[in-house]
Amino acid sequence: MLKYIMLALVGIGIYIGVTYKDQIEDAVNSRPMEEVQDMLESASDQVSDKASELSEQLEELSN
Repeated sequence: MLKYIMLALVGIGIYIGVTYKDQIEDAVNSRPMEEVQDMLESASDQVSDKASELSEQLEELSN
């Protein structure tokens, strides 16, 4: 019986999460944090690309 209660609670939680996803994200303000995280990831990608480009140029100059 306890299994069925737990299964029902998980099902209700999933239903609420899917149905009210946008409202929950707005209440928690997670979207701005996602945008900041995306900006940080793109900046780190640009830095790593530039670093690899500079190391390649250094290797060419040293040869």
